[in-house]
Amino acid sequence: MILLLSCTVAFAAPPKPRPYSGFGVVVLGRGDLLVLYAEPGVQRVGELSAERIPALAAEGGEVAVAADARKGEWVRLAYDEAGREGWVELKRSWELCSWEEYLPGRSVRLYGGLKRGLYLLSPTPGEGKGSVSLVPGQTVRVAEVAGEWARSERPSGWFRWRDGDRRLTIVPLPPLR
Repeated sequence: MILLLSCTVAFAAPPKPRPYSGFGVVVLGRGDLLVLYAEPGVQRVGELSAERIPALAAEGGEVAVAADARKGEWVRLAYDEAGREGWVELKRSWELCSWEEYLPGRSVRLYGGLKRGLYLLSPTPGEGKGSVSLVPGQTVRVAEVAGEWARSERPSGWFRWRDGDRRLTIVPLPPLR
């Protein structure tokens, strides 16, 4: 019996990694077809429906995805959970915005399992930490963003919305704009 239980734990799937933040967010239509390229306009990789790529948030007919890089009218997106990336040409119906534009006014949930320091609120954006701590999984509303720091309305203070590896420490919640 113990052997059976230990095998089940050993074969449990590891948690999927937190997504990279990139430079901003692309808001796509849920039914949009993405034509992926290895480089902008060169070496077509394949096609994928927008609803099948790893989304930061989804609401109604829209899907928000982190954009890793930009070259003219092309953006690079992660198109699967393994982090493989491809370039897509921006469509007029898509909205591309920076994190500074996307996060203010939005509710976010904090990832669990992060280093303790990422949950501490600071009175100003920077490394000086305060004594108030957020709770893993807690939902807060972002009032403003300054670099890698976001100001929470309640409790009031600044926290890191992405870590030093540029991975998100938060999950943006619907509704989308």
